[in-house]
Amino acid sequence: MNLFDWLRNWGRKQPTEAPKLESEEQHFMGLDVQAVINAHLAWRKRLEDCILGHSNEELDISVIMEDNQCQLGQWLYGQAARSTLALHPEFAALRETHRTFHLYAARVLQTLRMRGVEAARAMLETEFDRLSKDIVFNLAALMHKERTLH
Repeated sequence: MNLFDWLRNWGRKQPTEAPKLESEEQHFMGLDVQAVINAHLAWRKRLEDCILGHSNEELDISVIMEDNQCQLGQWLYGQAARSTLALHPEFAALRETHRTFHLYAARVLQTLRMRGVEAARAMLETEFDRLSKDIVFNLAALMHKERTLH
């Protein structure tokens, strides 16, 4: 299944597993696309486990907020930022969505600690899921744009 087909099938519910990308989609200009998608989908599981009390993991809000520490963030602020990719509006959209995703993930955790399970779960099932999908969509759009130019 290619990336756009997987996104179309996403619907309103967060997928439980990442797509098995076609070989030409697995890597893009130094980025392991499969690993990035897997990692961002795993964030939902980590947060959901915290919300449900199924995790002993201590998540640090200040670390979660940093959008330049994960593999995608390092690529967005490193190699991709120093390439012609940075000239595309799709790049700016991906970088902004990724930044917002990390801020929102931290906000979900903060809400859990301050307002409880129901408020945090509501955030996870609405805006967090939308941001997750937007990251994958914006990455796919950037990949498509770059590949159509070459």
